[in-house]
Amino acid sequence: MDRTGEQAAPLTAPTGLDHVNLHVRDADAALRFYTEVLGLTIDWLDRDDAGRATFVVLDAGPHNVFLMRTPDYAPPAERRSRGLNHVCLMIRPSEPASLLDALRDRGVALRSALVWRGSAARRTCSIYIEDLDGHGIELKQALSPDQAAAWGAPSA
Repeated sequence: MDRTGEQAAPLTAPTGLDHVNLHVRDADAALRFYTEVLGLTIDWLDRDDAGRATFVVLDAGPHNVFLMRTPDYAPPAERRSRGLNHVCLMIRPSEPASLLDALRDRGVALRSALVWRGSAARRTCSIYIEDLDGHGIELKQALSPDQAAAWGAPSA
């Protein structure tokens, strides 16, 4: 709606999502988490004179995750008070229960167990986690009917 209350046409026509920019207290620790645990790759890395990462651009397929060092960053204690619920990363299909166990073994903060969605023709399985700074991340995989059946998906 415009100022007169009339229905107005959109001002833009988005064609995609380019990046997500996250404040992190320790960009080096966040960099290790996103590359060594989640498998993102480094596109760009700025360091200060002491050699500490200050700004990192990570590749997540054709999109990017930016990590911006903000030493005094503190997420609101109550998750519902945070402006961003989560970022969803599409991942290659892998046995979901084994992935969940591996995340636990690495000490990753879990927000959920396995979350199955979809129809018999297109199933997805997600695991919701938190990074080191409390940002929510959904690890989502699209599964074929055969993969879903082999990996214990409940009936759709």
